[in-house]
Amino acid sequence: MKSQKLHVLHLPSWYLPEGGQFCRNQVQALNETGKVYASILANVSISIRKYGLKAFGFSKKFILSREDGIDVFRNYHISFPFFKIRDAGNWSSETLKMFEAYYRQFGKPDLIHVHSVLWGGYAASLIKEKHNIPYIITEHRGIFGLSCDWAKNQFIEWQDEYMQQAFSNADLIIPVSEKLIPKISSYLDRPVPMRVISNMVDSAFFYPKYQEKSKETIQAVMVNGFTYVKGYDILFPALDIAFERVDNLRITIVGEDFYGEVFDKQWSQVRHKNRITLAGEKDKFGVRDALWTADFFIISSRVESQSVSTLEALATGLPVVCTEVIPETIVNESNGLRVPVENVEKLSEAIVSMSESYDSYDRLKLSGEIKKVADKKVVSGMLIDVYQSIINSK
Repeated sequence: MKSQKLHVLHLPSWYLPEGGQFCRNQVQALNETGKVYASILANVSISIRKYGLKAFGFSKKFILSREDGIDVFRNYHISFPFFKIRDAGNWSSETLKMFEAYYRQFGKPDLIHVHSVLWGGYAASLIKEKHNIPYIITEHRGIFGLSCDWAKNQFIEWQDEYMQQAFSNADLIIPVSEKLIPKISSYLDRPVPMRVISNMVDSAFFYPKYQEKSKETIQAVMVNGFTYVKGYDILFPALDIAFERVDNLRITIVGEDFYGEVFDKQWSQVRHKNRITLAGEKDKFGVRDALWTADFFIISSRVESQSVSTLEALATGLPVVCTEVIPETIVNESNGLRVPVENVEKLSEAIVSMSESYDSYDRLKLSGEIKKVADKKVVSGMLIDVYQSIINSK
């Protein structure tokens, strides 16, 4: 690393292969500026519930590897779901030990950038107590938006003291949406500055591309895996209603995990399966191809902080039908239609309306507007401003 660069260690609460792509993308973009040496300390939780005995096949050594051009200091933490309090403590203790090893090898970082309060934020607070290293927290989790009863019920009382310590001792908090601020603020026992900064999109990769397509078909697209928070139990019946009103409407769904008992039950109730294409999980090229061949984008989530898939859709120039969990700074009347969470009727009405009006949106304008707030160069610049401000104040 070069001495004139800011040394920023990113500490995600979860990381690949268990999510965390947003952290990887952010670190890559920061390093591309030439102003920052950004690395990742990844204590990856491997769930016994998910992996079974295969979980013990993951290495538990602190391993430095070069991944996608990023220095990643990695460990695999075996997570036991029935001992959540002990598991959280073990994860934080392991992460602290990982940091000590990182410190000995790479020196003291200027700043730690945490991604989500549990449990990276708590671990960073312990590191700050010992080494006086400032830290910031980007909070990504949509449950802080309290958008539905399910989201509200995800907050567990025993976790409160850990979140209070992590948030209150941070030097700055970055919610990715204004909607997260009230709940985050409830954990503060002292004033902590906040600055909303969007998730990022690579608009050099996701951009509008005109393609000849059949005028006989209206093509919608959704890019999300099958989970409860993505609201497929709302989307599927809404689509059935819309299909009956728009004869030539079709939808392609890109995402993983479309199998199992819950999916099978929902899928068995869909009346117009022949108009839904389940395309499976795709890499970024496959996602872009699906967006390029679509007329508009749908996201039916009951919980989101700020959806990266929606940013990618807008960057390619697609208007959006979304639930109100998406921030209005991202989707509003200029680029889409917003509906209440968990409302089949309103969602179906918006899908029908968009089927009739998608051609009225200026795709180049939609793409240009989202670049102003979410392009990776814009977001990287905002983050570097934050880093420099905090480091210079010490």
